[in-house]
Amino acid sequence: MLGVKFIIILALFGAITSAADQEYLGTDRRHSLGGKLELTEEEKEVNRIFMKHKNNELSLAFNDTSQNAPAMHFFKAKGVIENSMVFKFLKKMPKGGALHLHALASVSPEWIIKNITYLSGLKKCINRANAPVLTFRPNAEPHKCKSDFTDVNDERKSQNAEEYDKNLAAAFNLFTPTPEKDYPTINKVWGKFVQMFFGLWDAVQYLPAAKAFYWRLLEELYEDNVMYAELRVELFRLYTENGRLDRERSILQLWEVTEQFKKEHPDFLGVRLIYTVLRGSKPDELQEYYSRLKNYTTRQPDKLVGFDMVGPEDSDPRLLSFADNLIELSDKTKFFFHAGETNSYGDTDLNLVDAILLNTTRIGLGYALSKHPLLMKIIKEKDIPVEVCPISNQVLHLVSDLRNHPGAILLANNIPMVISNDAPAFWGVQGLSYDYYYAIMSLASNKDGLRTLKQL
Repeated sequence: MLGVKFIIILALFGAITSAADQEYLGTDRRHSLGGKLELTEEEKEVNRIFMKHKNNELSLAFNDTSQNAPAMHFFKAKGVIENSMVFKFLKKMPKGGALHLHALASVSPEWIIKNITYLSGLKKCINRANAPVLTFRPNAEPHKCKSDFTDVNDERKSQNAEEYDKNLAAAFNLFTPTPEKDYPTINKVWGKFVQMFFGLWDAVQYLPAAKAFYWRLLEELYEDNVMYAELRVELFRLYTENGRLDRERSILQLWEVTEQFKKEHPDFLGVRLIYTVLRGSKPDELQEYYSRLKNYTTRQPDKLVGFDMVGPEDSDPRLLSFADNLIELSDKTKFFFHAGETNSYGDTDLNLVDAILLNTTRIGLGYALSKHPLLMKIIKEKDIPVEVCPISNQVLHLVSDLRNHPGAILLANNIPMVISNDAPAFWGVQGLSYDYYYAIMSLASNKDGLRTLKQL
């Protein structure tokens, strides 16, 4: 008799515990990003299919570490991801906008090599960091090179063209099958990352190259179902064989490309520009940049959406040191500051405080935010989205296993956030789908699906 009573008590306890468990889980999920969204009947059916694929892949990953893409470095996981049904679903899914994207790092290096580097007149030198610098300028300046300029097409003809192109493409791509060996430290990977920007910068300011490059940038977004982008760019001056265009005309040249692309792709919504300057610039240079920004935001408000300061935060000055000028600018433009792209706690991460005090519209990367619960509360109250870029954070040495990415904490606490791709071409990918894959497979709960994806 006692045995029967004990079994009944256990059953009742199990039922009560199970009900409490389900109630807790339901409440917990409603507090996460997208948890309160209601799906239509059609969306529920899509979610059922998506979750079937997600659960199958998570189960496979648990039992086979070689298939555990959510836990792997992206360079090792790329092939697994591309065979994933979840990834194929994400590729087809409309993804709205890419809101944290550096224009110069948004076109695949293979395309650049096969198209830009075959244009007549391209020259190359090797700088002191042993990285190539490309330019079309007829009277090219040394660019701090340790070698003379050579004609790229002549050099290619004197060698095996296929090998030449492969090696040149590798100079503008961080991808490697052995990231732990090739980039053992954050300084090592950042060193090459920065040189890739410097190496491409001048070549894509050449007007014919710029137009082709920019068109391809829009194509790579569109092919991934990204319909809008805010591109981080410097206020550039394009050039031709006959000299330089002024900055306003330079912007208009690329705007013509955008308008033509929209005509051919009517569902593409367009782009706007976020003007960027290096935090490490000299004071007189910064003053000139601020002056330009005031001028262009007044004259072309439909094209320039705001301002950002870029560069490695750990070695550059805090935003606070630029406060006087930035406060003066704040009535002219919106801010989209990089802040908290660091593992530092109590030093570099205080850029997050500066960005919020300067009334930033969004926070770029914001990796260190989860260490600051008060700041999380403030940005939730003020609805300041964080531009989370999972692959960038991993490749640039902030996190090794993306299941440990602090974006998971932001998701769980319904902190405003968007998923973006930062510099996708520099790790050998196009569009947003790869970052979305890690967002839903590594950062999100195993039970999260379409509600979360709709909110991102």
